[in-house]
Amino acid sequence: MNFPSMLIDSSYALAEKISIFMKPGYAGIAYSDGDTIENRIANIIAKAQDLSIFSRELAVQCTDWPSLYHLSGTRANILRPFHSILKQANVLEIGAGCGAITRYLGESGANVLALEGSPRRAAIARSRTRELENVTVVADKFDQFQCDLRFDIITLIGVLEYAALFTDGEDPVVSMLTRVRELLKPKGRLILAIENQLGLKYFAGAAEDHTGEPMLGIEGRYTDRGPRTFGRKALKDLLERSGFLHQYWMVPFPDYKLPVSILTEKGLDCDGFDSAALAWQAACSDPQLPQYMNFAPELAWPEVVSNDLTLDLANSFLVITSTLDSISSDIQSFLAYHYSTRGRQAAFCKETLFTKKDYNRITVRYNPLDPNASRTGEDDLVRFHIPEEASYIQGQSLAQQLLHAVTRTEWAMEDVGQILRKYLEIVQSFCNKKNISIRCNSVFSVIPGECIDIIPQNIIITADGSWHIIDQEWEWKQDIPLGWLIFRSFLPLFYGTTRFVLSQNLTRLDFAIKMFQAIGLSVTREQLDSFDHLEKSFQFTVSKQHVYAYWNPEVNQKRYLLQQHFNARENELITENQQIKKPAT
Repeated sequence: MNFPSMLIDSSYALAEKISIFMKPGYAGIAYSDGDTIENRIANIIAKAQDLSIFSRELAVQCTDWPSLYHLSGTRANILRPFHSILKQANVLEIGAGCGAITRYLGESGANVLALEGSPRRAAIARSRTRELENVTVVADKFDQFQCDLRFDIITLIGVLEYAALFTDGEDPVVSMLTRVRELLKPKGRLILAIENQLGLKYFAGAAEDHTGEPMLGIEGRYTDRGPRTFGRKALKDLLERSGFLHQYWMVPFPDYKLPVSILTEKGLDCDGFDSAALAWQAACSDPQLPQYMNFAPELAWPEVVSNDLTLDLANSFLVITSTLDSISSDIQSFLAYHYSTRGRQAAFCKETLFTKKDYNRITVRYNPLDPNASRTGEDDLVRFHIPEEASYIQGQSLAQQLLHAVTRTEWAMEDVGQILRKYLEIVQSFCNKKNISIRCNSVFSVIPGECIDIIPQNIIITADGSWHIIDQEWEWKQDIPLGWLIFRSFLPLFYGTTRFVLSQNLTRLDFAIKMFQAIGLSVTREQLDSFDHLEKSFQFTVSKQHVYAYWNPEVNQKRYLLQQHFNARENELITENQQIKKPAT
């Protein structure tokens, strides 16, 4: 599709210096992340040689939330479930921003018309896609956008919530959606992503994304002409009122901005599929979680899922909808998607697809996201391998047992030690099956490098007590010390748990030393630092990014819940008042 000719016929002109189309005199909309941030993003993209989704040049520039949001390749995961319908489709992207999603649409093979209200952001989006001839960028307000063409797909990714700011009419949201419907072909589809007004993390204390104020969305304190989000029923009704009668709902985790996993309606209704596992494991990967929370979402999600409330309490929604019943059967056949992209080179990025086949058998399929990338180099110490397909194992991961052990009101290090002793027995059994004899009596006991990925989150314990290793994708090409494997096993507790209970006031160093002691092994700070160095070497091979502080042993492991924070602060105030009232001597 020749979008430039169409735009010229509609009175748009090419601003050659910035390579975007706009009408003469167009001033733009009053929306910006600020001059400092947007100029920095523009400068980073302008200087980059590799602009692809998996660009390491851009990845190393992700140093704060704005750069992560605008540059991270993980942003693209929100549209990966629709890859099969994007290729060669005519796509209108409404609200292109600085081009993170635009870039993925261009790489997917779609014919993309990217619409952005801010000329500066439109210019950045064009810079991000400057070598992609199938992408055209236009700067204009959506409600003033003139176009005679009808599209196969229109995307509203993080845009509908701003309808009241930039769309006229008594009901700006319905006006925007109705206009979207008019721009679609009869069998065209809208792909919509938006935060849930009643998302679980907002009950836990996370700030409303657009105002920065906790509980504002939960309490419905939106203004008439400000940004706002919607609960599931409200959004469903708005879509239906706008003519989108056929809807298929998905749930991205932790939310739509940097999704790791995406659950589908079919997956949430599927007996024998543990959708809660994807939900709770992704909960703490949200970089926007507050320091103090009302409860631990990684503990709450299994309860939410078991009570069929996932769609109502999802942090974000992902909906594909149409006026006719034309939603792809391919899309509706999957139970869930999981994307391993964060901190990985393109060669190691993969997609995991969960499907239910004949005889109610659930299968797991793995796809490399960049099949043309070389998997290893001659000097790499790791080998990466994924099967095409594997059987789905239902059960509880050993990592979840560890999580429950340290979040009970009363727990002892022996609880952790008991689980880790079971873990070491599994490692020994794995080696025995390969006729490899190992001894686990020292942190420097030698074990095969192929064990490097046998960590608790990759071990499933089924109802009969048997264990199964899943997702074993990494192999170290040399033997490794047992202490490093154990070190790798407890690191997720530091990053996948919002808090330890209040009674265990431990630094990470304290916890590590005591944990080794609980399984009968002694370890020193220097030895832990050596395991940390090995882990950094591994992570560098995977990401080609230096990690300078993979773990900080002095950090207090305990994270307070909000009420515990208030109690602690109340005690501080009581002490301060007592000091003030204390008579002079």
